[in-house]
Amino acid sequence: MNLSLCGALVLGSCATSSGGTYSRSVQADEAAARTSRSAKEASPGGSGGATGSTSNDSSFWSSTTSASTAIIITETPPHGTVKLLGLPFGTPVLVDGQYNSGNSFELSPGKHYIEVRVFGFEVWEETIQVDENKTILLQVQLVPAQFHIIDVVAKNVSFNPDNPGFFGKALLTVNVSTPGTIQCRVVESSNRPVKTFKPINVDKASVNVFWDGCDEQGQVCSPGTFTLLIQALNERGEAIGSEFRQDVFLNHSTLRRTWLGGSGFSGPFFVPDAQILPEQTWVLGTALVSHLASPDEPVASTLVSLNSMRLSLNEYSEFSFLLSAVLRPRATDTSTNWAGFTGSWKLRLFEGPLSAAVGIRGTFRSFNEESTAYYPPAWDGLANFDGLSLSLPLEYRDGPLRLFAAPELQVSNFYPYWTDNRWPTPDLFVWSTLRLGLETRFTNPLRFALSAALKSEPLNKGLLALQLPLSLGAELSLYTNSPVSFTAYALGEAGGPYSYAVYGGIGIGVQF
Repeated sequence: MNLSLCGALVLGSCATSSGGTYSRSVQADEAAARTSRSAKEASPGGSGGATGSTSNDSSFWSSTTSASTAIIITETPPHGTVKLLGLPFGTPVLVDGQYNSGNSFELSPGKHYIEVRVFGFEVWEETIQVDENKTILLQVQLVPAQFHIIDVVAKNVSFNPDNPGFFGKALLTVNVSTPGTIQCRVVESSNRPVKTFKPINVDKASVNVFWDGCDEQGQVCSPGTFTLLIQALNERGEAIGSEFRQDVFLNHSTLRRTWLGGSGFSGPFFVPDAQILPEQTWVLGTALVSHLASPDEPVASTLVSLNSMRLSLNEYSEFSFLLSAVLRPRATDTSTNWAGFTGSWKLRLFEGPLSAAVGIRGTFRSFNEESTAYYPPAWDGLANFDGLSLSLPLEYRDGPLRLFAAPELQVSNFYPYWTDNRWPTPDLFVWSTLRLGLETRFTNPLRFALSAALKSEPLNKGLLALQLPLSLGAELSLYTNSPVSFTAYALGEAGGPYSYAVYGGIGIGVQF
């Protein structure tokens, strides 16, 4: 009987663990049997009481199933082990071009390339054959290095000098063996010199070299192919080692600006943008805007958080999404908090010195108090009323100056100045908006823009007239030598001599 019970327990254990597991070894089966036997013997209904009456089947199954343990053994992929000896702990190791940390690695069977780069030492590298269930011991020999360039990694090899900051420059990352000096030159395709950089002292493993597309006189070069030459120098300023060459293409086509919020057709709030992001790029941005002044409201009576994403769909169109949260903690009138969701799609019509696009936007807002719904904290830059809109962004570029205009037709269930009680709300209202302005480039990384906008009276109510307040917007954007940019905003609304509001804020964005 004991043998029968043991066999039943073994079968029960196999049945509970077989679903979803792989085939197991004989040793694993024996271990499972021993575990089941030990558990059964330790239970009140174990082997000692198994010779008695077995007529109570429910008692038998209760004691055995509760005592048995299901062991699930999963199959791991075949692998071998590589251990590096003589390597300082924490030294980065490249395994097949991917950075790893540590001195021991489990790798799939086959050939692998191991590389160790320690600043001040020669690159140690080895190609190995990894076999299944085998361990390879590699002794790393770090040899003090002479100064030389290891390699050069290029980014932004096709760029437009009119783009701000990082996006308006070619970028080379030069990796070196030890501290030293490098020289960079730019030549045309015919090898005619364009620009020679001052020698660059390198005191770490890598250094970034930027070229903004300008020649020795600071003039932007004509579009075309150029070659950046990187050379290592010794203490006497003499060339040593091989010269690295990297071709780059200068163009005046694609413009890139970071979009941080606003209506979905603009840059940060107030700069309508007729451009489409380059393919396979996207932008994330966040901004915080606060109420600063008005005749009736205290400072910070309205706080607005704007979080946006702009995504290129293809070379002709893009999608943007804006999540806005409005808090009115110190408002003296009826206070309400709400969240807004805005999605827009933009299609490029044509591009050049004169560019145009068309966009469709939809907005939905959720109020925390239905009794105060439809109350807009600001009718233009911060509100994005519920409904749909159609916009036609236009812009004209001439050197550092850009002029823009954005006529827009909006359909909503209330109109901007709804508190005049001329029409009941909610209802269907159609009105138009026109924003005009300019953007100028102070320097390559610094941009400043001004704009103004007015709305019309509801067109479907038989009125063809403009409606106050007048909206004024300004923004100052700083683009760094990275994909990150910073922007400061100012918004003013004037409804008359004693009716105004001023807002201000900051934002940060990053392009990928």
